[in-house]
Amino acid sequence: MRISFTGPGCSGKTTLLKKCQEHYGDEFEYVEEVTRPALKEGMKINEDGDNKTQLYVLAEHLKNDKLDNVIMDRCIIDGFVYTTWLHMERKVDESVLNAYTKVYSQLIDNLDIVFACKPVKLEDDGERSTDSEFIEGVKKVFENVVRLEHQFSKVSIIYLEGDVETRFNDIKIAIQKHERTSR
Repeated sequence: MRISFTGPGCSGKTTLLKKCQEHYGDEFEYVEEVTRPALKEGMKINEDGDNKTQLYVLAEHLKNDKLDNVIMDRCIIDGFVYTTWLHMERKVDESVLNAYTKVYSQLIDNLDIVFACKPVKLEDDGERSTDSEFIEGVKKVFENVVRLEHQFSKVSIIYLEGDVETRFNDIKIAIQKHERTSR
């Protein structure tokens, strides 16, 4: 089973991944954030992202696609959304967006469940962007992409809202349902 969280910054993805690790233990492999390692490598992230950063993240998504029985903090949707926003802001070249579009169309249907997380209260951790134009712009692109995937893709997209326990309960139900129907 291939599961991922998707959503803009401060939507609870990492918190929910940790809850999954606590609950499911060794049943799954877990992939944490793909963007923060780019920051540690000296690349620019968030609204300052560029071609180099987005290509680095794309390579991480390609590596993650080789994993099976995995829960990921972010998936190809996230990379595609951020690359799209950065391209709209002329910070990423069209060739990089085209590469993302091609890989996105190849990888999206390899996912079984995508949990689309709605934003929660923004916490400034020194790495997340607090730029309101960036946050709102990315949020709009996420809404459009996830809505289209929900309508046209074969991946199961489940929207998560509410507090952590409510969201996690919805995750457990969705995983159980998928396990029953895929036997």
